Amino acid sequence: MVFKRRDLIVSAGLGATVASLSNLIGSTDKSVTVSQTKTTNTDQWQEIRNQFNLDPNFIHLAGLLITSHPKPVREAIAQYRNNLNNNPGLYLPQNNSRLQAEARQAVGRYLGARSQDLALVDSTTAGIALVINGLQIREDQEMLSANFDYYSTHEALRYQANRSGANLRKFSLYQNIQTVSAEEIVDNLIDKVRSQTRVVTATWVHSSTGLKVPIRQIADRLAQINNARSNANRILFLVDGVHGLGVEDNNINDLGCDFFMAGTHKWMFAPRGTGIIWGNPKTQTAVSPTIPTFTRTGDWGGSMTPGGFKSFEHLWAMTQAFEFHQQMGKARVSDRIHSLSRQLKEGLSTMSNVTLHTPMDDSLSAGIVCFSVDGLNPSQVVSQLRQRNIIASVTPYSPSYARLTPGVYNNPEEIERVLTVIRELA
Repeated sequence: MVFKRRDLIVSAGLGATVASLSNLIGSTDKSVTVSQTKTTNTDQWQEIRNQFNLDPNFIHLAGLLITSHPKPVREAIAQYRNNLNNNPGLYLPQNNSRLQAEARQAVGRYLGARSQDLALVDSTTAGIALVINGLQIREDQEMLSANFDYYSTHEALRYQANRSGANLRKFSLYQNIQTVSAEEIVDNLIDKVRSQTRVVTATWVHSSTGLKVPIRQIADRLAQINNARSNANRILFLVDGVHGLGVEDNNINDLGCDFFMAGTHKWMFAPRGTGIIWGNPKTQTAVSPTIPTFTRTGDWGGSMTPGGFKSFEHLWAMTQAFEFHQQMGKARVSDRIHSLSRQLKEGLSTMSNVTLHTPMDDSLSAGIVCFSVDGLNPSQVVSQLRQRNIIASVTPYSPSYARLTPGVYNNPEEIERVLTVIRELA
């Protein structure tokens, strides 16, 4: 394999840019409290904000949809694209396998997973579809999904049901978001499991309300049921993790699921058109590939990685995105996002004409905050915020809410300004 000197220089430069963040952020010790982060790390968080080319005239609170690339990712994309444009017929075959392997390794380090258990895909939707489409399921078995799971999950399950003859059954995960508890969620789900249940799906963090589902507690209860089942009949637990990945301080084994699918172009700041699938080594053989792969590594993750020609510069730059997060520190990132979200929720909860639709408890919420304002529909709320240079979003569900999603590039002063504007609307 041939490496040009300029490739090594650029690679070193990117590494230095990301590595310098470790000095800016400091310790990732979980004992560091949120209040300490606020009072001692102002300059450090501002330096992280400086890594993004976000328009400073706006307060950006819609990063759950699509995010800005931080400097290390932008530079990696640009350099990879330049190398491809200079000599595509040489650079691609000489470097593609190595750079994809490096991306899988970077994802693995972040998740605490083996790279061979990881596949690279282009989105959450693609990952969900590939896993559900490849399921080994019989027509006498069923798939169980909450009404609140994402559209792509429901559609992929419907396609699988049409092909296999397996039954698809939906249920209500909880009755009222204002009174929801982890116990209610887990008990409701487990109560719906039957002897023929083969698949259970869950969405880690709901983009409709901001509810964070207790994945580990569900996994533990399902494991108890599986103790009495054969491999062909065991329940497979599938998790759409896109709005928890890059927010929560969890390794993949903390969740206890069988398959985890997530886009990485949102909270992870990876290039647009990137995502991952993780398969538990104990159960990954229950899902087979459906798109031919070009990643001939001989492992499950490689076989699940779709082949074809794609935006290689984006795929390869996943490495820099996951390293960027590693250098910021997973615990620090989680504390920061939860702190800003809590500030929003606490402020909104004091407004008499505002209804908060996201649980206050950090154990039941993450980085998504949904609310409604009396007398205004969600689009009107978002429009009026936009007139004040605040970028929010509307949940595309029924019922629909206004939605705010703070990220590491936001600060408490911005959140207070947003609350002041909403208070004026109310």
